Amino acid sequence: MKITFWGAARQVTGSMHVLDLPGGTRVLIDCGLDYENRKEFEAKNERFPFDPESIDLVVLTHAHIDHSGNLPNLIRQGFSGRIVSTAPTLLLSEYLLNDSLNIQRMELAAKEKAIRRKRGMKGKNIRLQPLYAKKHIQDFVDMAVQVDYDQSYVFNEELRLSLHQAGHILGAASVRFEVTHGNVVHRVGFTGDLGNANSKLVPDPHPMEGLDYLVSESTYGGRKHMTDSRRAEEILLDEVTEVCVQQGGKLVIPAFSVGRTQAIIFTLHQLYRQGKLPNIKIITDSPLAIRSTHVYQQHISYLNEEAHEFQRQHGGLFNFPLLHVVEDDRESELMSVIDEPCVIISAAGMVEGGRIQMHVRNNIGNERNRILIAGFCAEGTLGWRLLQGQDFVEINHKSRPVRASIRRTDVFSAHPDHEQMVNYFEQSHASRGLKGLFLVHGDFVQMQKLAGDISFCQVHLPGKGEVFQLN
Repeated sequence: MKITFWGAARQVTGSMHVLDLPGGTRVLIDCGLDYENRKEFEAKNERFPFDPESIDLVVLTHAHIDHSGNLPNLIRQGFSGRIVSTAPTLLLSEYLLNDSLNIQRMELAAKEKAIRRKRGMKGKNIRLQPLYAKKHIQDFVDMAVQVDYDQSYVFNEELRLSLHQAGHILGAASVRFEVTHGNVVHRVGFTGDLGNANSKLVPDPHPMEGLDYLVSESTYGGRKHMTDSRRAEEILLDEVTEVCVQQGGKLVIPAFSVGRTQAIIFTLHQLYRQGKLPNIKIITDSPLAIRSTHVYQQHISYLNEEAHEFQRQHGGLFNFPLLHVVEDDRESELMSVIDEPCVIISAAGMVEGGRIQMHVRNNIGNERNRILIAGFCAEGTLGWRLLQGQDFVEINHKSRPVRASIRRTDVFSAHPDHEQMVNYFEQSHASRGLKGLFLVHGDFVQMQKLAGDISFCQVHLPGKGEVFQLN
């Protein structure tokens, strides 16, 4: 049995790993888009380093595009096997994949326009194609098999798997494989993306037991969260009070449409029900987030006890009188320039694309306002540049002065920090004794720091395309 690391190897995006079993079964764990260098997006994602037709089974750990985003392209290029995920992951992935396709089309249309302008009449027939079409998204939905947490799923005589609570976002799963060859059973686990302890809405991750090998994300290796997620209400209330009440400004929060937005709105709803939230407008401006929020409400059984108790008391997790949901682009533009204190929650979380760039652009020049970065921002993104304390930032090809305050909080982080990951690995090791731990989905330097705190088994930091034999 061998594993090949084709994505998220010493980087965060593009999760994609191939597990080759002794009997010939080929399993692909996640099939994400690689966003590390936007200029090379098409070149990195168009072709696969393996034959898509050779894959028998895909296991999708969760819906985020860096894990799911290239699945329709895999299907377009010949994959015809089965896809396993939880029910919420299937629904959220369908929304996210359609959104990703729309973004690809818009970006390609802009490139076509630039090429025509450069070539004149010679470029009038240029047509650039996205990685996949709507048909391939529907094919993905039709091919998917829904598996609940802790349910055993038998694929064939040599492979049995089960999905386990990973936290992170609604429906996110870690996967445990049992591979039988002769009289020997190997057990391999993949964490997918794990969740932060005591998060809003989602349960804590459950370590998998009895593993020989574990492949784990390491996003916050070497880092400690700046705040405790149990203090989310207190921290968010302080931000709203300081910016919107005392300064009379706007609190602009970039937030991923799936996971982060729902956690923030839920926390504001809790404050409202407690009578603590000031009487100001709470604006959520992301079509994808609106659709995803409905999925969260529909699948409350996947959420934590805090969410269940709130549902029992108030009949819903997200809707309350101060919440204003923006439906169309024109209204979004109006909300961006209204001259009144408010909270604006919009995608995307790293301030790369989406409606959030407009809100940041129109509000960053006012010293009464604040941009609250609520999670990890990859190097080079606009969110990352804002956090560097630059006096000017380029937005939509124009340099703009930064007069609004910029602040960051980890209180809504969807990933565990260094200490939490070490504890997770120790629990995974305790039940059987890990032979090996593979760290992926993280910065290489931070991975090294995390690996330095693991002494009970051999730790590997695989590079892209690196192959390991699992004995």
